[in-house]
Amino acid sequence: MRIGNNNYIKRMLLSYLPILFVTVSMLVFIFISVINEINVRNASQANRLTAAFIANMVDSSLKGIAFDAQKMGETSEELQQFLVGPSDRAREYDVSNLLSTLIVRYGLIDSVYLYRARDGKVLDQSEIRPIEQFPDRSYVRSSMESILSGVWSPPRLKENGAASVSVTSLGLKIPRDSGSLGYLMINIKVSSLDSYIHQMIDQNITEAQLFDAQGKPFFGESGAASSSSTLNAEVVSDYTGWKYRMSIKGGKLFDFLLHGSTVWILLALGAIVFAIGSTFYVTRRSYKPIEAILHRIDRFSSAIKPAEPGENRNEFAFIDHAIERLITNNMAFQEKQQEHLVIRRQQFLQILLKGEYEDDRAAWEQEWHHFGLAAGHFIVALLEIDHYVQFGLKYSPGDQSLFKFIVSSVAVEISEQNGQRIVTEWIFKHQLVVLLISDDGEALEHQMLQLAEQVRVWVEQHLDFTVTIGIGSPAHQEPAIARSFDDASAAVSRKVTLGANQIIDSVEVIGKPDGEWFAYLESIRTIVRKLRMSEPEWPDELKRLFGEMAVQRLRKDDVNRLLHYLVFHLEYELDGALPEAAKERLLEAKSGLLLALEQSDTLQELEACFLTALEPLAGQVGELAQSRRHHALIRDIRNYVTEHFMDPSLSLTLLSDRFQIGPKYLSQLFKESTGENFSDFLIGLKMDYAKKMLRESDASVQTISEIIGYANTTSFIRVFKKIVGVSPGQYRESQMKHGDSR
Repeated sequence: MRIGNNNYIKRMLLSYLPILFVTVSMLVFIFISVINEINVRNASQANRLTAAFIANMVDSSLKGIAFDAQKMGETSEELQQFLVGPSDRAREYDVSNLLSTLIVRYGLIDSVYLYRARDGKVLDQSEIRPIEQFPDRSYVRSSMESILSGVWSPPRLKENGAASVSVTSLGLKIPRDSGSLGYLMINIKVSSLDSYIHQMIDQNITEAQLFDAQGKPFFGESGAASSSSTLNAEVVSDYTGWKYRMSIKGGKLFDFLLHGSTVWILLALGAIVFAIGSTFYVTRRSYKPIEAILHRIDRFSSAIKPAEPGENRNEFAFIDHAIERLITNNMAFQEKQQEHLVIRRQQFLQILLKGEYEDDRAAWEQEWHHFGLAAGHFIVALLEIDHYVQFGLKYSPGDQSLFKFIVSSVAVEISEQNGQRIVTEWIFKHQLVVLLISDDGEALEHQMLQLAEQVRVWVEQHLDFTVTIGIGSPAHQEPAIARSFDDASAAVSRKVTLGANQIIDSVEVIGKPDGEWFAYLESIRTIVRKLRMSEPEWPDELKRLFGEMAVQRLRKDDVNRLLHYLVFHLEYELDGALPEAAKERLLEAKSGLLLALEQSDTLQELEACFLTALEPLAGQVGELAQSRRHHALIRDIRNYVTEHFMDPSLSLTLLSDRFQIGPKYLSQLFKESTGENFSDFLIGLKMDYAKKMLRESDASVQTISEIIGYANTTSFIRVFKKIVGVSPGQYRESQMKHGDSR
């Protein structure tokens, strides 16, 4: 049969092509709908995980701030003395520094201030002032009247002079049950909280909002995600009661895809039924000329020209592109999951070291087995990079990360060679935690010491820096791991007195006495007084102070606190005694001392830096003392007072008659030359002699009072306690204990 034209073939093609097109299109729509539904559900799950993670991280930071603040309020002796003791500039400075340490330790904190109930004054990082002059006084007063304390407030406007900032605040009563002594207030900027949260998300994909317990947003309505979106994830904090809402940008479109998938499937099924029915109908009509159609199709297949590239759309290319996008998105999701696993591991180790898992034992067991750990015996070591400031200046951030990776990898490799199981994690920029897990509790400490020494020697031989490793106490139960970590931290903190590049076992330092603080403060005041008076013994006194700290093996924090007090007392004593031309040398010395405290790791380094910084200042003070008027006369008067200070009749009038100089002029010259009043100088000599007798003799307090010229023993005790800080009996008892500890 010869066909004259191809109209029939065209009609057949036109009959079947719409059916084929509709069928294939619907199948493609089904496939895309299923893929979209999977992607949307995965995105929703990731959104919920992210919301829970952010809530946990924010709660952990807020709990840490609240815990440290509460601990400081309950245990800080300086803070207690500030609230109940007499006004003292040095103590106010120390307490201000103590408050500042919270701001330094937690970057979220905007400001911290302390209200003292007995005189209604507020101390912050800049000054102390009456509450009537404090900008944020209204909130302080309302917080003191509140029944609850220790609860983070909703966002509020903190008054700051002419300006105001939005903050969330935590108020703590001191003491906690009554607040009768004072009130500690901590403020966190809402903008800092916003930045902290948005650092943990990809802002191109995800939106985050935070609401207080009343449903008011922290960051403004502009950033609020619609609560009606199915893809929104909301987590309510058990600690603060705040609601964390996470949403995916374009969430309405995803919602439509998620809920529209059923519609697409129904439409596709309908199209398939239509296609099947249409196919049967056309086939039935075309049944008789089937052979002719087949013949013509055969002829057509050989005669038809191939389509030009790009002339018709290739549906399979579209499907291939969709699959490629699916694989790419899945790989990106897996990378995110890996990053979350690293964060999860760090969080797990932090909780383990703090011992905070008891509230959720089931979750703890799940994490414990997830990371492949088994119960047994444990011990913690803390590796610290020596001279970390120089390390940070010498190497780029990339090189620092590489070196840290090398150190942790070496620890893991050495442990594997020794047949040991360890977990390592950099918990701080310069500190690596090593958790050793062993089935043998007897040789646990020996195994850790061997491992630590091998790591230390390897780093010293192969790298351009050294490390110091503190070894904690063995832990035979899981809750004791936190104690082992604390012991390791205490051990490595003794590096300042024991030296760097070594292994410090907690056995060497646990239970070591820290000495009496007022003894150190007395030494510091002696150093400053001798330097101010240009006495050549001040370097010896400084060396004696460092030697005493070395003998007592003080922690780094204690050494820094004492030496900061030395810098403060030096500036306080010399600032008023030096002329303006010489104050530049005082500022240079202060800068050198503070730089040494920041960059030095050991007492030997600190002692050398302090001597280097103070010698030029001492020379300047000596030159000024030599050039002052009547220096020789004042020196004779001072020597006379030093020899006859126990004479009850010693006074300015007696000195005026003896040295032929007016009492008022003598008092002025004495103040100008020595930096203190005659009466204060005389009392200081008497108190020094009294302390010597209390230390070296068994004479009673009344006998000592009469010897140094006090007819009334009560007056002597009052003056002694004001100068020394403790009563004569307490001083003698503390010196006896101090001598026994040595």
